[in-house]
Amino acid sequence: DNYFYVYQLAKISNLEVTPFWEERLKSLFITLIKIAYPDKSAPVLSDDTDNPWGEKNDISGAMTLGYLLFELPEVAYFANNQVERKMFWYVTNKQLKLLENIKFEEPTLTSTELPITGYYIMREGWEADNKMMIITAGLDKDKPDHQHGDMLGIQAMANGKVILPNYQVRYSLEDYGFFKNSMVKNVALVDDELQGKQYTSNQGGSGFGKFLELPQPKTITWNTNSNLDLFVGSHDGFAQSGVNYSRQVIYLKDDFWIVKDNFSSEKTHEYKQIWQGHYSLEDAPNLLRSTFEDASGFDIYQVKKTDAITNSGKRGKQWAIVSKKGTNNFSFITVLFPYKGFDNRIDEVSEKPSFKGWLLNSTLWKVSGKEPTTLSKDNKMVCFSANKIETADFTFQFSAASDVFVSQTNNIVQIQSIGENNTSLTFIVKKTKKSVVLKPGETVEFTVK
Repeated sequence: DNYFYVYQLAKISNLEVTPFWEERLKSLFITLIKIAYPDKSAPVLSDDTDNPWGEKNDISGAMTLGYLLFELPEVAYFANNQVERKMFWYVTNKQLKLLENIKFEEPTLTSTELPITGYYIMREGWEADNKMMIITAGLDKDKPDHQHGDMLGIQAMANGKVILPNYQVRYSLEDYGFFKNSMVKNVALVDDELQGKQYTSNQGGSGFGKFLELPQPKTITWNTNSNLDLFVGSHDGFAQSGVNYSRQVIYLKDDFWIVKDNFSSEKTHEYKQIWQGHYSLEDAPNLLRSTFEDASGFDIYQVKKTDAITNSGKRGKQWAIVSKKGTNNFSFITVLFPYKGFDNRIDEVSEKPSFKGWLLNSTLWKVSGKEPTTLSKDNKMVCFSANKIETADFTFQFSAASDVFVSQTNNIVQIQSIGENNTSLTFIVKKTKKSVVLKPGETVEFTVK
């Protein structure tokens, strides 16, 4: 509002505004497009305080003002045909007439990033039932006061429902510090350790409080292509406990997401995933399910065996905690599967479940390694912990256990690294060998003759 007042006053007074200032103001509205949910709302990020425990934001009022200032048709897509009551006195009759015949266009923006602030958005499209996920991977180096304990946390919408929510907070509530921390985020944790540490309240008495210590994130790679969106990142939030941690998020367009949480330590720990939502335990500890009022649903499937799932909650909100106990190295591989219609759910009674045609550990390609995991569909395969991939025509040999995405079209084979480390790859076809170093997110192409 304050930026709007200044710019609006300048326009009415015919005062020149520098292009830099104007573009910065315009970028505030463009940013809202980038992070918007498909239903034209926006996710809850950091200290969002208007409606405690709310799971999304109405941005139509702000976008209406943005349209009146800049008349951008993509901003108009989110606008109302009237301004809020408190803003009526600050707009002109000429501007109000613009709302009588709003000229809007559906955004063309797809998956995108805000690299400075560390938000990464995986987007199917702009239809109301499309899928969208936002990943939090940034820490303000100067003033992270309003940030929460949700480093590498995710929020998601599908079929018009917020399937992985975060919650709005309020400074004056006694449990503000709790709702600011990791137990009410979609994150991974170690033992009983939360990400936000050394919480302190504001001496001014407003109730506002902050963490003096939050994890330092590192974005390892962000890549988007026609097959998938890929985010790989790490943070040092569990370094004091001697645990290294990283998270991989893979969006198989336009089907579902895979989240892989990697923990390694010289000592044994209990490793956890926290998932926000109201879930039943369909096939514990393998499958969590949430079903909405229109019978659409959301399944969380553990590909690797875990030990336990517990439910907890507060303020009418609930979450599930999936845990693996007493181990030093472990990776959760989790399928996040929105569905619409009973027959499209993950079949909880099937010994070999299918995920929109993606088959688990049932590929024609021979994959070897220490407990490798595959998801395959047609000529595509997601592969975790592979040392070698073989077909009748060619072989991929890796220097270490690797996570990759492989696809083949006629005589062209593409392989993309979806892991966190560089890997040395040797491609063997007939009597020919070719070796390359594959970096996280990189894709290389080979010809099979």
